Amino acid sequence: MRQIDELRASIESESDNCDESALVAVEGILRIDPDPATWVYGSQGWFEEAAALIDLCETLLQRFAQHDKKAELSRLHGILGYIFLRLGGVHKAESHLRAAIHVLNWDLGDIPGSVRQRRRLAVVFKNLARYHQARFECEQAIEIADLNGLERESRGNRLNLAIVLIKMGRLPQVPAIFDDLEKRLDEHSDPRTSLRFNLACANVARITGHPSKALDILMPTLLSARGQLLVREEAIALEYIGDAHLSEREFRRALDHYQQAMKIAEETAPDGDLIPELCHRIAEAMVRLGDPNGAILLCERGLRVARTLSDRYEECATHRVCAMAHRAAGNFRKALRVADEGIDLGRQYEIQYELGRALVWAGELRIEDPSQTEQAHGRRQLWEARGVFERMGLSQWVCSIDRSLGFDSQEPATSESPLEAAEIGDCDRGALKFGIITSNAQICEAVEILQSVAPSQIPVLITGESGVGKELLAQALHQMGPRRKGPFVPLNCGAIAVNLLDSEFFGHERGSFTGAVTSREGLLASSDKGTLFLDEIADLPLQVQAALLRVLETGEVRAVGRDDARKVDIRIVAATNATLEDLVARGQFRQDLFYRLNGIRIMVPPLREREEDIRVLFRFFWSQLTSSGKKKLRLDEGVESLLCAHDWPGNVRELRNEVARVVALAPQGSLVGTEAFLPQLKNKDVRSLRRDREHRDVFSQEREQILVALRAHRGNKAGAARSLGGMKRTTLIYKIERFGIRPEEYQTKD
Repeated sequence: MRQIDELRASIESESDNCDESALVAVEGILRIDPDPATWVYGSQGWFEEAAALIDLCETLLQRFAQHDKKAELSRLHGILGYIFLRLGGVHKAESHLRAAIHVLNWDLGDIPGSVRQRRRLAVVFKNLARYHQARFECEQAIEIADLNGLERESRGNRLNLAIVLIKMGRLPQVPAIFDDLEKRLDEHSDPRTSLRFNLACANVARITGHPSKALDILMPTLLSARGQLLVREEAIALEYIGDAHLSEREFRRALDHYQQAMKIAEETAPDGDLIPELCHRIAEAMVRLGDPNGAILLCERGLRVARTLSDRYEECATHRVCAMAHRAAGNFRKALRVADEGIDLGRQYEIQYELGRALVWAGELRIEDPSQTEQAHGRRQLWEARGVFERMGLSQWVCSIDRSLGFDSQEPATSESPLEAAEIGDCDRGALKFGIITSNAQICEAVEILQSVAPSQIPVLITGESGVGKELLAQALHQMGPRRKGPFVPLNCGAIAVNLLDSEFFGHERGSFTGAVTSREGLLASSDKGTLFLDEIADLPLQVQAALLRVLETGEVRAVGRDDARKVDIRIVAATNATLEDLVARGQFRQDLFYRLNGIRIMVPPLREREEDIRVLFRFFWSQLTSSGKKKLRLDEGVESLLCAHDWPGNVRELRNEVARVVALAPQGSLVGTEAFLPQLKNKDVRSLRRDREHRDVFSQEREQILVALRAHRGNKAGAARSLGGMKRTTLIYKIERFGIRPEEYQTKD
């Protein structure tokens, strides 16, 4: 404080030389070397002088502004940005750093100085959870630094970019940056950047489930930080060591290291960005050690500081730990409310890692609740978390979630796996677990809906054209829910003779009819405690519909030839490629059964509307079939474009058969071109195929309009023609013949 008073006295002498000397002295207090600007804490307790230092800097700022000294102004804005950043005033830090960058760029043309300030501005954006802005600043600064040969700034910005990507949950992109940075550090000695690089590597090792490896990196890093008097880095090293011990369930050792880090943080910046990090870490250790009330108090402090700093990442993380503390204190409902607040923050600011952890904690708590609604909510959260960690490549979390969901843990696919060879990285990973290969948003949403309703008893109706994969979705639903250990019984309702339907559905006793030489358990009874999948439900005769409705309402099955009924617990999943509402209107399907089956409606779009799935399914089938056939084939570049232009009336089934045909006929080692595919088509260029598809779409729309009109007028062609814009009756008859419209498609049963 005495040194600052002396500097103020020298400034008051109104000497320009005194102003510049004071600026150099301020940089000395903060241990800032203006070239190359290595910014560190000056000493523990420096924050006590921070107010006086800020006041002094603002006085100097006014003096330099009066004399239009641009270089000094840029240095002072940078200093103030640094001080506010370390004290937690991130918004003021952003203003000063932007001012410094403006002066350096537009008034001085100082590219190296501008790049240094952009690096610090990226740190501000990171602390504000504005990750996309932070990433942009880092990438721009790296590009400028590389163009101008600013190796030190190139290294610093690469390290900041890696840290931002870690915060964003983009872990798969980090190793490449680390490899590049490690080579640069080998070529150029940079002790502080090397130390910070080691901290980042240790953090990634801990996040990816290797706490022992993290400790091997952190122990020498801690000694190095102490040797260089880098107290902030020392605190971070202690914090990460605590994280590693926490991962190894050594809670007391974790708490000791966290408390050492907290002591440094409180002596250097008691309202700075390290405080909320350490508050929730200490609180988690305290919860594990049986002190939830103390943990709640620490979390409340951490939340106050995080909100003041607008540090959304730590606010999200603190909500999870605060929820843990409330749960340990016996307040179940408040724990879930607090956790859900953190989950909302994680979604809003794309805080992937902490979002996933909060989802896992809340989901596991909810599936223990006796309420089916809470259980369904919990499973949805676990599935969302699984997707988060799958994208991050954190297999240890994925396996843990699978166990919580009741699935057997599976080993990752080997390098020889068709799934990997098919390059289906854009697929929905949660759907992929059930063999559903898709990157289509509508299919992904359908899988999410199935995940949410899996624990319930509500019937599911899956609609879509033949071959789109309705049975695959039904099997996925069965595997997702508590019935997965029971039977999954599929039945195509249109493939059984009408006179055998009663026997197939309900079973029969020996001698109950001619040919019944033995007793037989029906499909309904054999589906007990499991799932019955009724494919093509629209083909079910009316008399069987009535009997099925009775089973759904009473849960009882009576075999043919028996007087007593058997109780069954069945989940019905139905599928159809017909419009059941139209069949109900025409009296061909029971309305009451339709309402019973239509609990949750899943609509599967045809393959022609899912070009992204055409590509990914083709790659999968191609890889799978060439691998199983032990063939090495090459593909022409235009094949995928051709396949995407075709409308695939047989959907996925047709696509797979087409790929199988081509692979079977192609000579070993040959180049497979577009001429090998779809030989039934006359015009096989992409443009003509897309034009033909558009014509078919128009054809289909007009056909549907005519059907609607005919149904509305109960088959009266004259009335239907008038409703279609005054069309002539003869024209309508011509179009009916042209479109192949059959009477049973529009006639209504009285």
